Amino acid sequence: MTGVVVDTHAHATTFLPRLAATAYHSVLRGRPPDVTLAEVASTSVDALVVKAVGDPIVTRWHLRSPFDAVRSQLAAVRDEVTSSGARLVRASSEIRAAAADGVLAVMLGVEGADCIGTDLGLLERLASDGVRVVVPVHLGDNQIGTTALPWQKYVGPLPVRRQAVGLTEFGAEFVRAANRLGVLMDGSHADEPTLMGMIEHSTAPVICSHAGARAVSPFDRYLSDDAIRAVAGTGGVIGLWPYYMRGEGTPTLDAVAAHARHIADLVGPEHLCLGTDMNGVPGLAEGYRSERDVPLIAHHLRAAGFTDDEIDGIMGENVLRVLSYNTSKRGGTRRAGTPAERADRRQTWCPGAPGTNGTRPAVGRRRRHAA
Repeated sequence: MTGVVVDTHAHATTFLPRLAATAYHSVLRGRPPDVTLAEVASTSVDALVVKAVGDPIVTRWHLRSPFDAVRSQLAAVRDEVTSSGARLVRASSEIRAAAADGVLAVMLGVEGADCIGTDLGLLERLASDGVRVVVPVHLGDNQIGTTALPWQKYVGPLPVRRQAVGLTEFGAEFVRAANRLGVLMDGSHADEPTLMGMIEHSTAPVICSHAGARAVSPFDRYLSDDAIRAVAGTGGVIGLWPYYMRGEGTPTLDAVAAHARHIADLVGPEHLCLGTDMNGVPGLAEGYRSERDVPLIAHHLRAAGFTDDEIDGIMGENVLRVLSYNTSKRGGTRRAGTPAERADRRQTWCPGAPGTNGTRPAVGRRRRHAA
């Protein structure tokens, strides 16, 4: 790896209050160990998108309003950034600058926009606080749309009350507001009707930071080929996710590479990124335990036939391209546009993509260990 390495989906060790975290750890004794920012700083990872959790499965443990629970989590991330010597960033250019300086970059995100209710002013406050990526729907249906897999199905089967599937009317307003604010939409966890609705209403790239291909493994959290094409059509990226638990997910790093191969063959390697779900999953692929093992993912990608340039793209350069576009267009009010107009935008968002005349951005300089 010679480019900047970005983990597009991670959590801090503090997203749960201490008592709730102790209970969670005691129930899942075999879960991966917690990883601190200071520990990540000694690995090959240059940047993390660290997300607070905004849905009730986490916020109710904070014993305060959902929005205040999220702001408390974000404050804890900022404190850890300071104590670890990392650097808080809001743009791709700042990630590159931190990597050049040999400093871990941390961008803020939120997973589960339940915390804002139907008040778009709260989304604007999060953006002002530095949040640059939001997963609108997490482990339950909410005011924005419906989830691919409720938490009850992860741990169950348990009964769960569902709402009408798809993006809601407020959800469409949410997507448009996020576009204006320069907040990147992350469709991970959304079911296909909700994801397609997000894509329909977005004037900016949509990503799925931690996902996979349903054609490779029939897991409800993974994307159909139609959904993969739709995300790629926005100029977005899909994150390789080394999750494995109770027979679901990627049991090995070879399986992770198989998802990458399928997605790359379908839409091109420029639509892949990395999303490990650090500190957020109860189980991981065999051979992968923490950010220290990120170079092993690159090794398995190389074995699956990816070139060095393609691997650099997957490990960070691709999502930096998306973040660069999203932050540069903050405050835009463009309409969604026709399919032809969307295709023209994709040439802007994805230089070097098949069918375009663009070129890839220059590969960034590595600051720590190379694979």
